[in-house]
Amino acid sequence: MSGQKLIPVKYRRPGLKTAFFRYPDQGLLFTIIFLLCAGLVVVYSSSSIHSMHNFEDSLFYVRRQFIRMLIGLVLMVFFAFLDYRKLSKAAPFLCLGATIGLLLVYVPGIGVEAGGGRRWIDVFVRIQPSEYFKVFYIVFLGTSLSQLHRVEHKFLKLILPHLAFLGFVFLVVLKQPDLSTAFLIALVGVTLICFVYTKPALIIGLVIGGAFVVGYQVYKTPYRLKRVIAFMNPSDHELGYGYQVLQSKISLGSGGVTGLGLGQSRQKFFYLPEEHTDFIFAVVGEEFGFVGTFVLLLAFMSLVLRGLRISRYAPDSIGQLIALGIMIYLTLQILFNLMVVVGLVPPTGLPLPFVSYGGNALITNLISAGILLNISSHCVYP
Repeated sequence: MSGQKLIPVKYRRPGLKTAFFRYPDQGLLFTIIFLLCAGLVVVYSSSSIHSMHNFEDSLFYVRRQFIRMLIGLVLMVFFAFLDYRKLSKAAPFLCLGATIGLLLVYVPGIGVEAGGGRRWIDVFVRIQPSEYFKVFYIVFLGTSLSQLHRVEHKFLKLILPHLAFLGFVFLVVLKQPDLSTAFLIALVGVTLICFVYTKPALIIGLVIGGAFVVGYQVYKTPYRLKRVIAFMNPSDHELGYGYQVLQSKISLGSGGVTGLGLGQSRQKFFYLPEEHTDFIFAVVGEEFGFVGTFVLLLAFMSLVLRGLRISRYAPDSIGQLIALGIMIYLTLQILFNLMVVVGLVPPTGLPLPFVSYGGNALITNLISAGILLNISSHCVYP
């Protein structure tokens, strides 16, 4: 779809109360609430043993999840009220601030090192800048690309600078090190750029270049290479890098059609690593079976379809591209997480949106949802 096809249409601007209570996509809102509630239940069930063992409190993780969910919901409501066109005007400053945050992780006394990486900054509260960068970068990129049809020499003046900036951010996040997040940011940005600037040569070049860069990063990093080798044949590495995938498959297979029942997972007894974060879907399969996983997949499908519908009927190209960028971002996270759990790709460290235990990721996903709700309040449906 070219930039010229993103044509603004006339619409009636709703008032504040009307916009929030009448016009936002109610299906999207109810889907998000359902996923959050389901996430709380499964986080408690999957983390209770871990919580009791480490903190002598079975509610430790679910309590933290609930508090972060409330913070995220407050922010979701705020961004649902905030006109996305006003947000788009502030997008360059928000993106700049998030980029500075990415660099601050390397500053002694501000950046925090944990788990072998420097991905957080401590400014009264611990923040992971890369999570917030994803959202604000999408708003900035969507706003900028919406002006493509007004720019002469489109590639040199708009596309190339965005690709250069994206490459810079990729390297900054990669150095943390966080290949999964760096790859996700790059993939979201490149996909949105190629959606607007549909030049086959550019698309082919980016695909080949991206595959080479990721392949090289895997090859030169021993633990990443071992993880890929183990993924190819996990049974030969059942006590090493293949352990997670094998335990995840056991967990999914144990559930059968209807599951073992809420709280009855056996894999959460220190067999399945990251059972309340990256591999929470495996616990859903074990406790709720095929029926539970199918219902959860239907909810995610509803989320994606409602988001794409909002993008299609947004009143202008800014709204269309921001909504599309958010849906690309959420959809890729969902797909990568599910593919890891079923053993289709090596472990990536990406959580399941709105369901997995997490702080910054959950909050930024709810911010994204708030922006989508605001755009939907301005949509012109046939």
